[in-house]
Amino acid sequence: MCGILGLYSLDGVEIPAGLAIRGLGVMRERGTPHGAGLALYRPSERPRIKAFVRAPIGPKYIKISDNLYDVELDEYTEVDGYIYLNSKWIDVYKVVGWPEDVDKLYGVGNLSSRAWIGHTRYPTNSPGRLPYYSHPFTAGDVAIVHNGDLSSYGANVNFIKYRAHAKFTGNDSEAIAYLLSFLAKELGVEEAVKELMYGRRYRWARLDGPYAVAFIVGGPRPIFGAFVDTQHFRPLYVGVSGSLLLVASEAAAIKAVAPRANVWALRGGEYIIAEGDEVYGNYRKRYVYSELPPEPPDAIDASLYDAVSLARVVREELAGRGQVDVVNVNGHRYLGNGMSSGYLRLWGVVGNASANVMSGGRLDVYGDVQDDFGDAMNGGTAVIYGNAGDALGQAKRGGEIYVYGDAGTRAAIQHRGGVLIIGGSAGKYLGEYMGGGTVVVLRATNDEEVGDMIARGMVGGELYIRGEVPREYVEGVDRRSVERYARSLLLDGIIDGDKYARLVEESGGLLVEQRELSEEEIAKLAPYIARFNSLFNKNIKLSREIFTIIKPKA
Repeated sequence: MCGILGLYSLDGVEIPAGLAIRGLGVMRERGTPHGAGLALYRPSERPRIKAFVRAPIGPKYIKISDNLYDVELDEYTEVDGYIYLNSKWIDVYKVVGWPEDVDKLYGVGNLSSRAWIGHTRYPTNSPGRLPYYSHPFTAGDVAIVHNGDLSSYGANVNFIKYRAHAKFTGNDSEAIAYLLSFLAKELGVEEAVKELMYGRRYRWARLDGPYAVAFIVGGPRPIFGAFVDTQHFRPLYVGVSGSLLLVASEAAAIKAVAPRANVWALRGGEYIIAEGDEVYGNYRKRYVYSELPPEPPDAIDASLYDAVSLARVVREELAGRGQVDVVNVNGHRYLGNGMSSGYLRLWGVVGNASANVMSGGRLDVYGDVQDDFGDAMNGGTAVIYGNAGDALGQAKRGGEIYVYGDAGTRAAIQHRGGVLIIGGSAGKYLGEYMGGGTVVVLRATNDEEVGDMIARGMVGGELYIRGEVPREYVEGVDRRSVERYARSLLLDGIIDGDKYARLVEESGGLLVEQRELSEEEIAKLAPYIARFNSLFNKNIKLSREIFTIIKPKA
């Protein structure tokens, strides 16, 4: 969980604090009232030193509670508490509360800066009752926000303590700030980011586990950036709108700040860095959309509802009218869940966990969908005229999903039935633990290579990927994995005992072929490709094209 946000002005025009708070507010469902914070690039003549202490020190302090104060010190000194900032380039504000509470407590609404990072917290490995556990975390002139959980925390902290004394709160995210600070001084910022992801020079500095990170490195000219773990266990979106560069855990947060921004998702191991007016890194823009119809004038206005309540309104309207149009959707969740009939059209960015357990009807999205779209879908048709986030079609049992653009990581994980057609490319772990159904990746609207770890644990169904996929990208499955998955199908009543025995007995990895489709395969896929072409006004053909075809061995 957790939501992170970063804003950077490429032309130097300062960004008001209200935009950062607005973007974080859209991701409220990713957080709790147990932690939020902001950091900004804010040069001063002398180091700005802030601490949480049990009794006020000096004239500059804010009372947090009866036994906790946030103080600003004139010089560095030992305190009965925790110093969370010591920098002449960075300023930080932390609260136990929601992002808007940062302004309520500290009055940051009048501040502006070239660079901001922010966080809304869902505590997992440290308490949420005290503000020093809240993000951002700093180390010298480095500030970071992090979404994830580091399994490498112990090794990372030992690496830091071996090189410099540091007083830790116990929050794993804090280690990232110290590591980035040390490595940036040794190697430069870009090489430091690579070291955090891959640990090629300093083994114990490598981060392991899920993470998405945004950062500011202070100096006469700030450096702003973001990166995501190599396996892409956490989402991270990038947006560009004029001279504004944005990163966030959700596309909706970017759209809330810059409605016209071009938005795409980073893949595992990618990073983006901005310095001055230059943007560089190992990322690739994935901004792929079909032509969208105009918004109808009599539609429901999603902006009048919070992220959760809109779903109930849409469900009631569908039951009464049969067809519902909704505009200004931006991160609204659970839309179309349990839908069994009717026609739902959505304009904007559809929030997480939508079209779940859908069993009938038609759902069109004129824009992007975020993570976990079509989970446990049983029937009906969903059409996405933009791109899809992670875990598209998870545990899908039936129905059809058509995506004009790209899908994120783990598309078709545990896919059991029905059809999924992706017009562009897909991230890592495509078809992971797939047990049935048909998945086609056309690589037509975006011909980028599909991520690796394809078909990991696949025991059923079939994958068709246009083009030749490197053989090492396709993962087989060991017998134990097959046994565990087959047993889950048996317990769910999806297969009987004889089928269970055959699955286990015949487990021997995957059949991977790179060839033109047979006449039988073309005949099977043709109706779905024809529908894809009709929906998106394309002319994709299957004949005389090389496909990588992946199935379990018979």
